[in-house]
Amino acid sequence: MALYGETPRQRTLAVPGQVRKRRRYPAFIETRPGSRGLLLGATALIAAAAIPALAAAQTAPATTATPPTHHHKSTARHHAAAKPVARTAHVVPAAAPVAAPAVATTVAANTAPPDQMESIMIRAQRRLLREQDSPSAVTEIGQTQIRMSGAAGNIVSLLRNAPSVYTYQQGIGNNEPVMSIRGTRGLEAANTLDGMPMQDLLQGGSGAFLQNVIAAPFTQDQISGVSVYPGVAYPDQSTFGTIGGTVAYHSLRPADKFGVDVYGGVGSFGTWREGFKVDSGQLDGALGRGVDAPKVMVQYDNMQTKGFIDYTPARYNSFEAALDKPYDEGQSMFQATVLYNTGSGLITPEPIPMPYLQQNGNFSNYSPDQEYFRQNNDYFTLMLKNDTYINDYINVGLSGFYRYSNSTTEEYANPALFAPNGGDTPFTVGGANPFNQTIAGFGEQGLYGYGNPAYQPGAVTYDGNAMYNNSPACPASVAAQWAAAGQTSPCGYNAYTQTLHTNTYGIQPRVSILVPEFWGIRNTIHIGGLVARETQLNTPIYYGITQPVPHDAINDVAGAPNQGGGLGGGQQRTIFSGYLQDKIDLLHNTLHITPGFTLQGTKTAYSTGYQVFGTPSAATLATPYCQANTCNYGPFGNHKWDREFLPFVNVTYDLDKIAPALKGVSFYGSAGTSALYAPTSDFSPSVIGSPPSASIVHMYEGGVKYNTSHWLFSADYYYQKVDRDFGFFQYQSGPLAGDALYTNSGQRLMRGQEVTLMWRPNSTWTFSGNFSHNSARYLKTYEAFVTVQEDQFGIAQRGSHVSGIPQWLAQFSVDYNKRNLLRRGDDLNVNLTGRYTGHQYTTYDLTGFQNIGPIPGTTGGYGTYDYYNTTAGATTMDPNGGIAPYVIFNLDVNYAMPVHELGPLKKVDFDLNVQNLFNTFYWQYKYRQISPASCGTFTSNPPGTTGFAGNAVSNYGCTPQFADGLPGMPSTIMFTVRASF
Repeated sequence: MALYGETPRQRTLAVPGQVRKRRRYPAFIETRPGSRGLLLGATALIAAAAIPALAAAQTAPATTATPPTHHHKSTARHHAAAKPVARTAHVVPAAAPVAAPAVATTVAANTAPPDQMESIMIRAQRRLLREQDSPSAVTEIGQTQIRMSGAAGNIVSLLRNAPSVYTYQQGIGNNEPVMSIRGTRGLEAANTLDGMPMQDLLQGGSGAFLQNVIAAPFTQDQISGVSVYPGVAYPDQSTFGTIGGTVAYHSLRPADKFGVDVYGGVGSFGTWREGFKVDSGQLDGALGRGVDAPKVMVQYDNMQTKGFIDYTPARYNSFEAALDKPYDEGQSMFQATVLYNTGSGLITPEPIPMPYLQQNGNFSNYSPDQEYFRQNNDYFTLMLKNDTYINDYINVGLSGFYRYSNSTTEEYANPALFAPNGGDTPFTVGGANPFNQTIAGFGEQGLYGYGNPAYQPGAVTYDGNAMYNNSPACPASVAAQWAAAGQTSPCGYNAYTQTLHTNTYGIQPRVSILVPEFWGIRNTIHIGGLVARETQLNTPIYYGITQPVPHDAINDVAGAPNQGGGLGGGQQRTIFSGYLQDKIDLLHNTLHITPGFTLQGTKTAYSTGYQVFGTPSAATLATPYCQANTCNYGPFGNHKWDREFLPFVNVTYDLDKIAPALKGVSFYGSAGTSALYAPTSDFSPSVIGSPPSASIVHMYEGGVKYNTSHWLFSADYYYQKVDRDFGFFQYQSGPLAGDALYTNSGQRLMRGQEVTLMWRPNSTWTFSGNFSHNSARYLKTYEAFVTVQEDQFGIAQRGSHVSGIPQWLAQFSVDYNKRNLLRRGDDLNVNLTGRYTGHQYTTYDLTGFQNIGPIPGTTGGYGTYDYYNTTAGATTMDPNGGIAPYVIFNLDVNYAMPVHELGPLKKVDFDLNVQNLFNTFYWQYKYRQISPASCGTFTSNPPGTTGFAGNAVSNYGCTPQFADGLPGMPSTIMFTVRASF
């Protein structure tokens, strides 16, 4: 059952936000007198500079660039975030060699006496090594992979470099990316930036379905790498709300030396980009000298593209200002980061019908005069992070963050797109009508207007036909056709706009304790927590017949235009989380046991002033209108506390000491649990019963890792079972139309194998690859979201495969790097990467007249109206469908040429990036569906059934079934030139 665009309750009675989207430093404290005030002052200056820079970004030419950073130029940073990553089991192919601990570089630049410097270096390196987590199935992705992802990619598609991660997107750049990790959905995973949570804390992922699908809070240009922790991460690496894993991004930080980079690029499908990056280098002065000197970076990027799907142009701007202030001889660090990113464009909120693609081309789309979906988003983030070295045994730290997002959506559909009972229109191709996310698109305009459920004086009085049936934008033939059928016309229900605003803020305290060694046993203890809150106020949804839709109270279908112009109230979640982790090293540092746990609690609240399914007052019910008609609008409030105890343990054994020939080999195993909390949409007034409790994943994994200077091999097996999986159903028609049921009745199982191999015979050649096999199945039959994007809901049948999850994934890469090729100091890097995506299961929609057996929660059996109303349009796995396997090759050629005797110009960098080198055609997402429409009522009982006569025909009960598809990106070329001064 399609859930594109608005939520089910929005579609039925226009209530926003009802459905989830269907998308180290060692710890320190400031110690020097007077320096804290200077640091806070510098932070304030950076934050103040962000706003004027944003204004310039909004008016700048529409192009951007991703700064390519070469793996051979990697520079260790002067803070502990650059600590070695020996804990990892996977290293991304063609990645740069892991840098030595940053402290070594820091110390070398200091002015202290040599013997004191050596002591600082040795002690700092020892601390960093002890703080590393033991090996697990984490994958590290570095700056080389970011460069090779190209302008066509984004922070989600970049994760495709890790085993068991599948991603797709519908446009160039950050354009509605979708992801799965080990068979779990992207919105079930958490993501962080420098340890701070960046996913939507209310709904998960990027927010409610089709919210924030253009651009993101941070971009590829603003990160230096990412660590992918599938399943359950270590407590000190985990964050809030995940059963799929944690994706930990690391921000791009200021460089040690002064530099200015200016770059620009041009590519396929009208893609342009340009930008600059300025590094201050170490600023010796009152704030510090040498390794304690502050460093500042400012960068701006701009990109525009026409898109590879017709009528999907997009434009992106990104701005970053960052400050690093080391102190305590470089062993402590204060950081401030300001990000401001914007994005706007047209998207296709659902795949296009196959008959239309067959007639007009695989990358065709409906023109804006027929229908369009436009979104304009902006994201602001401020992060402050302080890590302080107390002594060789204690480090403490505190992070604070604030971010907000604005997402404005407007949609339009030509009234002539719709016909009574799902009949053909001038735009019908092969029986398939265009689909959109308006009230008319779901055939629910009959619920509005005087005397209908979505009308109530003093609450909602919108009547689209009364306002627009005689409008020039409503063809007389359309109004007459619907009047003849005795149904409400789509005029006035075919265009809308809404703006959502979200605020998030929080703090993260932490402490690391390195217990002195005794009896050959070492303990490294990490303690930390998170306190955060996210709020989203209810906002009006304005309807009309053309864009721009009037922002008048009478046009608001969300609630209470006569009570102040909006719903009032909103959604809020407060998070309390704390963790304790102890890494215990035994047997001459060969056996490592890391037990830990996380204790989480959430308080979730949903309140409104006037909303459908609220509680009308006695005075309201006593009015003449409510005496003669049904009145549903009134205030509503719902809240709930959730608490979960989440244990974790890792055991690792290194073979170095007992078998020198096996040096570099480690065996490990991990077990843990994690929780995903119900989206705040589950607390809305349309919910039948109580909001569900948290879903819980139980993860067990074991593996082996072999890591030397020339070879890397890792293999693991994982088993992840999701209990109390979220279930969902909403009545689309009949007397309970709009009522929704959220449950914990589901259960899923994901299990598989992952292998990574890399061979670096010399400094010139690197050969690498990884593959993964995944089996994801439902263990129960229940009503649920059944697609990775959660854009459709229906029936998950016991034993059936989870759709949209490739059974096999593989990546193989050849990397060639040659220095001093044409002139001294130059560098040529050529990388060819192939990616194999295996078979995926797809879905189709039930008609309501198939007997698929008992369905938990259904009051009637097969042949009853309730069984029909539950299954009509319900999406389920298609045993006869599927997406065929495919292989895509990508090529990146980068040449860095040093420049002499040309003034301040030091280097010119040329980068040619080709995605889908051989222009292979493939489907990213595909299914069969029944498109919703206004379908009238049953006049009699169909043969063999009871209770149908007089009840509404399902909105999915009068149109034919057809296939939809979203094609993958064709061959895309981007050429970028970068000048460094």
